[in-house]
Amino acid sequence: MVKAECKEKRSPLGPLAAVVVMGVLMLGLLVLIVTGASSSFVIEVQEGDLRSPVGLGGLGEHGSQRKPAFEYNDRPIIGVLSQELDEWLLSRLPPGHNYTAYIASSYVKWVEAGGARAVPIMIGQTRAYYNQMFSSLNGLLLPGGSAPLVGHGGYAEAGQIFFELAKEASEAGDTFPIFGTCNGFELLTVLSSQDISRLTNCNSEDQASPLHMLRAAPESHVYGLAPPDVMRELQEERISINFHHFCLTPANFTRYGMGNFWTPLSINWDRQGLEYISTIEAKNFPFVGVQFHPEKNVFEWSPKEPRIPHCRSAVHVGLYFAAHFVNMARRSHHSFPDRSTEEEFLIYKYRPMYVGREELDWTFEEAYLF
Repeated sequence: MVKAECKEKRSPLGPLAAVVVMGVLMLGLLVLIVTGASSSFVIEVQEGDLRSPVGLGGLGEHGSQRKPAFEYNDRPIIGVLSQELDEWLLSRLPPGHNYTAYIASSYVKWVEAGGARAVPIMIGQTRAYYNQMFSSLNGLLLPGGSAPLVGHGGYAEAGQIFFELAKEASEAGDTFPIFGTCNGFELLTVLSSQDISRLTNCNSEDQASPLHMLRAAPESHVYGLAPPDVMRELQEERISINFHHFCLTPANFTRYGMGNFWTPLSINWDRQGLEYISTIEAKNFPFVGVQFHPEKNVFEWSPKEPRIPHCRSAVHVGLYFAAHFVNMARRSHHSFPDRSTEEEFLIYKYRPMYVGREELDWTFEEAYLF
């Protein structure tokens, strides 16, 4: 079995040196306790410290307290778009079932790991339903899979409705982020091109790769805000896992003027050496697409996909993308009208099926079936 290549960052200190350092730290702590016995060492956290847009302080000129520039929503809810059942799963479900759509539960767990709750977005619904979901949610995740990228009544149509609503709202100052993973990345490129695919056939199946950052990456939101260790791990280790047969090449990106809408941030190469764009960020909207799967590093364990990396750095970067997306959603103040309506739509009322067990042996561990 081929394993993903992960580098474990080790401490430069040997065991003895580490003990010495710990002893020095403990001695310093003891001195502080003894010398400060007659005075208070309690530091009160101020509201301005918590919400300051800068890294330290929260102070304006001459030490005055700066008011927070923006009130963030710390109870974000993300919509996770369902998609059509694929032929493989249909052939293994019991006869007589009435399932028509699914969501791999790794996407729900990934959103939750980033600090949000999840609502499944059903396909084949009315426009009124999608309008209601848009006004109630703080962002949309377009999952990977094999759903058609054009057509009516399914993943593509629902994605298009949200895409257009999000653009319109963002232009009016009402932010609504969209994050596309793999098939979701591909759908975003199709939607921005008026339902015309600019994709090329390729082969990047079960391929773990480092990201090769482009010049714009340090100035982007998704990578410009990333901690240095995340950027090092993404660029030096094979921890971005790919499962796709369509690619957006730099040549097609340029040929079809896609740079008017998107900024390419990273590139990779498939198994035949074809260069493709692996991260995009919209120039004027809070939309991000990644061709790889950050959620699989943390939540998918199928023996059929042995190259998914699960080392510390792989999990670290997978969770970074979740946190980044949810932080984008914190800028949205959409909400359900009341608690009972919110609870009617949250994912908690559904139970995932264990589809990764040997009898079914799907590539996901769990999935919600609708």
